[in-house]
Amino acid sequence: MKKRVLILHTGGTFAMVLGGNNHTASKQQSPHLLENLLQRVPEIASLADIDLNVVCNIDSSDANIDLWIQLSNAILENWSQFDGFVIIHGTDTMAWTATALSYFLEGLTKPVVFTGSQRPLTALRSDARVNMIDAVELAAYGIPEVLICFDSKVHRATRATKYSNEHLYAYKSYNSPIIGSFGVNIKLNHKVLKSILPEAKRHPPIINTLANGNITSLLCVPGALPSQSFIDALLASTSGIIVQGFGAGNLPIGNKNWLELFEKALDREIPVVIASQCESGSVALDLYENGRVFSALGAISSLDMTFEATSVKLMVMLGRKIPFHKRHEFFATPLAFECTPVLLNEKKD
Repeated sequence: MKKRVLILHTGGTFAMVLGGNNHTASKQQSPHLLENLLQRVPEIASLADIDLNVVCNIDSSDANIDLWIQLSNAILENWSQFDGFVIIHGTDTMAWTATALSYFLEGLTKPVVFTGSQRPLTALRSDARVNMIDAVELAAYGIPEVLICFDSKVHRATRATKYSNEHLYAYKSYNSPIIGSFGVNIKLNHKVLKSILPEAKRHPPIINTLANGNITSLLCVPGALPSQSFIDALLASTSGIIVQGFGAGNLPIGNKNWLELFEKALDREIPVVIASQCESGSVALDLYENGRVFSALGAISSLDMTFEATSVKLMVMLGRKIPFHKRHEFFATPLAFECTPVLLNEKKD
């Protein structure tokens, strides 16, 4: 008996129609999406019984918490009718939305697979066709996680980040092995997979969509310093801050402005997370003095999380109203495999 897979369409390059110059693209009218998809990718009908819901038809730059909640609710509403879910999403912010659903869908027991394309389905040399075939096959396979399926690679959603806007291998997982890959057969890395649950245990997930998007991200640049007025205005208007530091999470200590930002944030109980500008590796604030100073001022380490996982986790922490003194523990505890677990002695502020 074939599995049933629901495709949830949110927009992006996948279903766009190329213009006459073959370089510009426009949104395809939503009523024809399923018909056009089955015409251009008839193989997916042999893999599963397919249905499609158009959640929205947006550029993924406009993805936000409302969309994440809408997708979570759509999955829950259709849970009993389908064995797996495929979400078509624009590539620019796919990792954020996929990570959010990993956090929102607690106790997930069916696959939720994100995919999209670098070129529209209607284009020559499009990657959309193979991405869709792989995603539907993966959704029917039964891995109970939120995954990103792209360029014949399977990434854990909370570990993936967009690597390129030109190459077809758009995503990489820097600090975690990929889940698997498609070749002649599906090759899965069972060492990093949860067990595939039997059908009888595939109960609905618990939906927890509490999130607060009032966060700010600062990129530390050598020689560039936040002014006093900027610091005061920032702390008066934001609920949480991410600072992207250097290397293992180092920040300048030669100027008091950076120190004052952390001191004032600590005094006001505004959580500040230090992430790294490096693509791979882990933030280790105890490694150098330029990290230890800020750790002593209450900074939270993003550990080996992607920026996407870090930023959405901060939103979730704020939305769930995690007590300020529990912020280090919350960030060090994986919600959906987004970080490597560490033993943590909570600091007293």
